[in-house]
Amino acid sequence: MKIELIQVGKTVNRIFVDGINEYLGRIKHYVPFSITTIPEIKNTKSLSESQQKNLEASLILKQIQAQDTVVLLDEHGKEFRSVEFAASAAVNTDLSVHTPPANSVLKSF
Repeated sequence: MKIELIQVGKTVNRIFVDGINEYLGRIKHYVPFSITTIPEIKNTKSLSESQQKNLEASLILKQIQAQDTVVLLDEHGKEFRSVEFAASAAVNTDLSVHTPPANSVLKSF
């Protein structure tokens, strides 16, 4: 199993960068882990929020293969502790773990 975190926009806050690097150093001993950063969309003043989300979603979907399992992390989603999340992800396919169709838009569950 390999884990890839796909994020939109680069993290620039030094505190977060240090925390991410600390986590990467720890997790690499247990599972291959990588971060893919999708650049933020430029010239968004003429786009609605919905259009921006659709553009970001299409860029994210280009990074996902048909056989990949996708877990969407959303600040407004269900909250888990690490152990609860791992257990639920292992046995519960209703944990927002889906393989999106090629032409779909990502949505939070």
